[in-house]
Amino acid sequence: MEQPEDLDRTTAGHTPDGPGDGNGPAFRVDIHGNATGPVIAGHHNVVVDAHHGSTVTLLMEGRRPRPVRRDRVALLPGRRRPPLGRERELAALADALAAGGPVQLWGPAGVGKSTLLRHAARTLPPGPDGVLYLSAAHRETGDLAQEIFEACYDTTGYLPSATELRRLMTGVRITVYVDGAGGDADRLRELMDAAPDATFVFAGRNRALLGEGTSLGLKGLETAAAQALLESELGSRLAGHERAAAELCAAAAGAPLLLLRAAALAREDGTGGLVLPRPGTTAELLPLLLDQLDAEPLRVLGLLATLGEADLAPGHIGALAGVPDASAVCGRLAGLGLLAATDTGYRCTADAVGPLRQRFPEPFPAERLCGHLAEWAALPDTPPARVAEHAAALDAALDLAERAGRPDLAVRVARAAAPALARALRFDAWGRMLDRGRAAAERAGDAGSVAYFTHEQGVRSLVTGRRVVAGVLLA
Repeated sequence: MEQPEDLDRTTAGHTPDGPGDGNGPAFRVDIHGNATGPVIAGHHNVVVDAHHGSTVTLLMEGRRPRPVRRDRVALLPGRRRPPLGRERELAALADALAAGGPVQLWGPAGVGKSTLLRHAARTLPPGPDGVLYLSAAHRETGDLAQEIFEACYDTTGYLPSATELRRLMTGVRITVYVDGAGGDADRLRELMDAAPDATFVFAGRNRALLGEGTSLGLKGLETAAAQALLESELGSRLAGHERAAAELCAAAAGAPLLLLRAAALAREDGTGGLVLPRPGTTAELLPLLLDQLDAEPLRVLGLLATLGEADLAPGHIGALAGVPDASAVCGRLAGLGLLAATDTGYRCTADAVGPLRQRFPEPFPAERLCGHLAEWAALPDTPPARVAEHAAALDAALDLAERAGRPDLAVRVARAAAPALARALRFDAWGRMLDRGRAAAERAGDAGSVAYFTHEQGVRSLVTGRRVVAGVLLA
């Protein structure tokens, strides 16, 4: 495939002596930052050089990667406590997998979908070629498909085209558990098409795949299981309070998250007896919990409430909130049902974001958050994969900068993160960062950054097959 002459003329500079195999023209785009390194996207070699500029070279057939399929896939979520009272739901999920076709596990926030999905991924029989667990929260379909590909093939720095990806994934019979899947049926189908012989299990708040596969609606725990959950949290102190516990479980509709918060609020009276929250206070559990916290956990909650449902690693939380042992504090807050632990770090539980923002009406300082994340993302020893894992937090930082009227901060974050996202081969997140960075640069009147983001949008368009768009952007 030849590069069109008009595209050659409209780039920032044609460099015939640049990186490449000599079989096609190379295109140089000036960028800045610290991320440096080559990746291959489709039929193109892309050198993301933050000092001297991105270079794109067409790879001929003999120079393209030949990924080697792994014998078996086993990428599981971290171990957690098994869910109580979910034997029937787990059996139904096993039957649905045996029947084939996609499975959708859905229900309201706090009902235990993620807990059940993680347990199923670790305990149910895997597919013939293995099992894979993914978190889809705040992530686009293309990046999830790339992660599935990287799990199934031994390859480094290669993002296949959509056609090549489907060819490579045909015949790979793995079970893919996808947590936090959105309610957009078209996106779910697009992901399934990328791995046509895989079996998918999606967990999300809404039912999307109507009439396809098996749909399992998850409700609260039954009374016996709900009481067992309270007993596991309170131990022998619950003896003699079974009636009050049953009333509390009924008021909470068996939602595990509400029961964990209720257990955290249980206290002893003056005689050593146990006092449980009144059933009528289940809607007020969050404010009651917050009233019991001291300064350090409140600072952590104020920071994470600013990020919405984006997760953040404990190291970042400790540095930003001024908490020496952030892991311990976050673990305690997760035990109270205020935070959720992820494979990256911690985030606010979905129903806690609104009340926490009311409690902390002043958001975390934009300059501090953006400065910290931009400096970290631009460090030469920060792995691109870690930056990609924090894409949602980076997006939240851009939102904060925009609300604060500081587009210059948004530009700083986007310029630091964009090269790392490209090197991590998370092209959806890269494209979103470029779009938002360019818009912020225009608002800030930063002509140099507008040029940078525009050129990088052109590079991304070129290597993803949008040649006409690339020609316009690179002009």
